[in-house]
Amino acid sequence: MTLQPPMRFDFAAIRQALASGVTVESIAREAHRRADALSPDGVFTALLPLEAVLNAARVLDRKAAAGADLPLLGLPFSVKDNIHVAGMATTCNCPGLSIMPDESAPAVARLEAAGAVLIGRNTMDQFATGLNGTRSPEPLCRNAIDPRYIPGGSSSGSAVAVARNVVAFSLGSDTGGSGRVPAACNGIVGAKPTLGLVSTRGLVYNSRFFDCVPVFAKHCDEAYEILEHVAGYDERDPFSRSDADEIALAPTSAGPRVLAVIEPSQLKFYGDDRAKRSYEHNLATLGAFGHRLKPIDFGLFEEAGRLVFQSAMVAERLVDYGDVFETRPESIHPVVRSSIEPGLRYTARDAFEAIYAMKRLQRQARAALEGCAALVVPTVPTIFTIDEMLAEPLARNTVMGTYTYFVNPLDFCAVAVPGHRRDDGLPSSLCFVARDGEDGCIRTLATGFETAIRRDSARDAQALSPAV
Repeated sequence: MTLQPPMRFDFAAIRQALASGVTVESIAREAHRRADALSPDGVFTALLPLEAVLNAARVLDRKAAAGADLPLLGLPFSVKDNIHVAGMATTCNCPGLSIMPDESAPAVARLEAAGAVLIGRNTMDQFATGLNGTRSPEPLCRNAIDPRYIPGGSSSGSAVAVARNVVAFSLGSDTGGSGRVPAACNGIVGAKPTLGLVSTRGLVYNSRFFDCVPVFAKHCDEAYEILEHVAGYDERDPFSRSDADEIALAPTSAGPRVLAVIEPSQLKFYGDDRAKRSYEHNLATLGAFGHRLKPIDFGLFEEAGRLVFQSAMVAERLVDYGDVFETRPESIHPVVRSSIEPGLRYTARDAFEAIYAMKRLQRQARAALEGCAALVVPTVPTIFTIDEMLAEPLARNTVMGTYTYFVNPLDFCAVAVPGHRRDDGLPSSLCFVARDGEDGCIRTLATGFETAIRRDSARDAQALSPAV
């Protein structure tokens, strides 16, 4: 009898399958089949050739049989199409751009060395400019739970590939929320590390000040297990933190803490009462866990968020893809072009003033969170249908970043975790945000919240089950 790969590609299921005799080759073949089946759905921009995937898997099977230490053995993964993979064209989902790298990004190389199997490259909002997933060529990638809705962006395909059980985890990029918004929209975890904790070498940048490599997975511990493998100092990356090897990612003590929350009068859900009710339910779960919630003024965080796309910092986008913008403008999505064009009008003085504002706000934000373990926010204030987003692509895209834009300008770490389901079946998500280097702290908080949500969901399901 041929042993079959598991239906659900979470880490535990794959590891159990491997322990029972399923081969890495079998799991890799199934992951590639699932990815190929989604070709009409716009989730991937390119797949590795099947034979290349199977050859890599066979090598891993032989190494495992020989006793090699491969902690991520057999876990299929994918990467956003702005992260270099040796021998695969990096396009940022733009027909006018094609970079053929000789070397994979360090994060990709580390994962493969640990036994993970790369399947392909994921679609994205073109040039990672957007938070909704519709700023890309057809076919548009759609929400994994309800295809009428946006998948979130810009790491749309990376999140959907995990949510639809094509891969066990994926890598994205995050400038203003692209590692958290798609996680929220598709009901999975998005872990955004401290800036400089994971090397961004091999990434086509939006902003070297703000960009980082987040991880998408089904569960918190899975996401942080991957971060543990890709984190570390990279002497070839000038933005790599010199203390990256010392930042703790392991869980810390799990007792009740003081958590900052947004002053209720400043919360915005843009008329989405279901999102508001889910957020309140999620906060009640934190309160029941013993955490004390402390309302704070959100004003300075909103100001920091405006630096990402409403300041001279937007001109930095022209560094990595300005040539395409000038010489092949027809290949750029019209909404992406309108988002980049303001960068042409800023002066050097404007840029310095934006950097000065960023440093001021970083200090003020740290002071605002004094005595709090983390700031807790709704990951997204609402979710739009694809038709709604296409009808008003600029303003509604900005809405999606309401509670994510501020994180990277303030040099914070964050993790988005699924909360209680909305009463229309769509997911809700809570985001835990903390100062740089406190990744282990928010991992602990997020994992505790995740456990409480599972417990509540199991209890509710049991209550709804008919008596036997």
